[in-house]
Amino acid sequence: MLYRWLRRLHLALFLISAVPLTLLSLTGALLVYGPELQEALEPEIWAVEPRGAPLPVRELLGRVAEQRPELKPWSVAFDPRPDRAWRIWLGGGQGAMNVDPYDGRVLAHYHPNRNAQGIVTALHRRWLVDDKTAAPWVRHAVSAVALALMLQVLVGVGIWLTPPRRLARLSVDFSKRPRMVVIRLHQLAGVTTALLLLTVAFTGLAMYWHAPARAAIEAATGSRVAEQPELETAGRAPIADLDAAVAVGRAAFPEARLRHLRVPSRPGDAAVLHLEADGIGPPSRVWVGDHPPRILALQDAAAASTATWIWQMRYPLHVGEFAGPVVRALWVVVALMPAAFVGTGLWLYGNRRRYAWAIPADPTPRGGGRPRTSSN
Repeated sequence: MLYRWLRRLHLALFLISAVPLTLLSLTGALLVYGPELQEALEPEIWAVEPRGAPLPVRELLGRVAEQRPELKPWSVAFDPRPDRAWRIWLGGGQGAMNVDPYDGRVLAHYHPNRNAQGIVTALHRRWLVDDKTAAPWVRHAVSAVALALMLQVLVGVGIWLTPPRRLARLSVDFSKRPRMVVIRLHQLAGVTTALLLLTVAFTGLAMYWHAPARAAIEAATGSRVAEQPELETAGRAPIADLDAAVAVGRAAFPEARLRHLRVPSRPGDAAVLHLEADGIGPPSRVWVGDHPPRILALQDAAAASTATWIWQMRYPLHVGEFAGPVVRALWVVVALMPAAFVGTGLWLYGNRRRYAWAIPADPTPRGGGRPRTSSN
């Protein structure tokens, strides 16, 4: 009885989520290598010629301001590769710009949602809906599909666990009829990738459903997600020398690499440094302000709680950016799994219903005679 109900639930979830899940699967696989694909499409705005040391941050922003005074920098993303441009994110919905870190030359000003990677990202995250009144329901729908995938994985594992001979049912014998081969491949892929699929789906869900995802992480780990410090700006002097502020922040974690700097937007605001250490984990963050610059607050990633670690790593875990090239290649396979499950599930459903398109040719029919084809 349990087995029958699990199968029915599995089928119902499949029929509800098949189309959007396939879309999320295919676009997600592309986005694993999204930055590299975008760089290959527009190498002229991403590749630079290394020559000496990059400019200090204050000088770099000064040269950018001379060229594009109407644009307001919000943050700077530092690429550790010496032959790549740095990206400056802009405030007020102005998009982003790429700059040559060695001379401050603006290579391009663009809106990330309008290039190839941005279009695929918009398709993956909100199905190209950009209207402010419609975006909330689309985000809820995308998160609901991620939840449906999690339920599908759990129900599928339950279907595998319910009957006996569990390990035997993961063996694929290609001499069997096509239906049995597809069933075994479907089960084997689902069981072996279940944990990775749950990770990708949950971290995708957490991008929009913050409160329930955060509560689930805290309940599962028995720890709390660290809050961002609230800093009072009253009575604090503005940062007079941004490079000196960066040096003070970097001194807190001298072995780490500076990957991101949020530029103060108002007098008294702090500069926020994201510092990345070797190994797997989120960056440490340092808030620097006042004159002379001093550390106002910091978050040491090495001392973070388990819940904080998972919460801050949800995007790298979602796209496979937390380790080396082998993991990223594996994440492409994991991203394609839902589309493969939809395809094999659709074929199995059609074959069971005896639809002509899902009935393969039988080269060895019982009782002799001509082989039966899908058109017979």
